[in-house]
Amino acid sequence: MKILNESAPGGLPVEIDVASEFRYREIPLSPQSAALFISQSGKTADTLASLRCCKELGLKIGAVVNIRESTIAREADAVFPILAGPEIGVASTKAFTCQLAVLAALATGAGGFAQ
Repeated sequence: MKILNESAPGGLPVEIDVASEFRYREIPLSPQSAALFISQSGKTADTLASLRCCKELGLKIGAVVNIRESTIAREADAVFPILAGPEIGVASTKAFTCQLAVLAALATGAGGFAQ
């Protein structure tokens, strides 16, 4: 899926992929690109494999994770912790809500940076 906010000056082109499908597509990636990975646990196998694929291509890696010491966080160039606290269930509403808050902050920052 490709998203481009053309109404904003300097809109940022964005590709969105599900980690389990990422390795099966041929996406033209360049070292000037960056990749942002979102994982509640920070150790999801498909997400980690996709991160490593992007890293091999020279992309800068950002990670939105709950566990700062997780594998995904350790392998990322920049970590954006969601600070949701310990997981009690597999599908944690508080972690999802915190992920949305971090992504909103990143989008706001990126919008200001693009202008």
